[in-house]
Amino acid sequence: MNYTTETITPSRAQEYCNTSKGNRNIAERVVEKYAMTMKKGEWLLNGIPIVFDNDGHLIDGHHRLLAVIKAGIPVSFSVVRGAAEGSFATFDCGRHRTFGQLLDIKGVKNYNAVASIVSAYQTLKDTGRLYCNNGLDTTTTMRARRSNQENVELFSKDMQGYEQVASVMVGLKNRTNILQISWAGGMYYYLTHEGNYSEEVVYRFFDNLYSLDESKIVPIELLRKRIIKTKLAGVKMQDKILWSLLAKSWNYYITNQSIKTLSFSENKEKIQKLIVNLHHE
Repeated sequence: MNYTTETITPSRAQEYCNTSKGNRNIAERVVEKYAMTMKKGEWLLNGIPIVFDNDGHLIDGHHRLLAVIKAGIPVSFSVVRGAAEGSFATFDCGRHRTFGQLLDIKGVKNYNAVASIVSAYQTLKDTGRLYCNNGLDTTTTMRARRSNQENVELFSKDMQGYEQVASVMVGLKNRTNILQISWAGGMYYYLTHEGNYSEEVVYRFFDNLYSLDESKIVPIELLRKRIIKTKLAGVKMQDKILWSLLAKSWNYYITNQSIKTLSFSENKEKIQKLIVNLHHE
């Protein structure tokens, strides 16, 4: 890679921005803040570079270059040229890019849904559940423990598969917001890729769960009613309880068990695990 220091004029900044193949949504307040600092003469050469890849495309520094244009004055920056392909995913400088924003830049449809599904699936695979003991949403916590580069690498292993599940889940959620996409999508992907179940069997479960009408599959209908009742009461169900009920509902569904109630006793029962690798067509 080639490292230089360059005084970039507004016109040159525009030329550099034009080489970009895409970036996360621009935060106008960040651009405004940077521009004001530049106008005051307070912008310092701090070593954080403007970065171009091997093909000359701008991959980092969009906000700073836009601020130069807005300020209308030349500003000095460190500049790096020849960064390796894919290195963009490792950048966490300035305004932190989320995993979803990186997928957006890559042109992934339903990028936020895909990002949450990748993380939820990996969490379920690693821990056997979709919540953590501290009460925080596990998908958020586990995603924070993995770097953007790690998440992008996970997505790259089956891009089409993740995007397909995200498309299904977005369609179901547009029908009714019964369950967050991260949980439903992560579980859907896990069951079809780790659980040895067909798409038809797994889709039937979630199609009934997200239905606007009463489901004829009792375990699913009991779960659906429980979630709706909690939402109507304005209460957030604890992740531990929601996960246990969700896992129980699936287990009853996949084993064709007949039940009259669906409940979970935190003091008497162990945390539920999904039944997988059961032949059921």
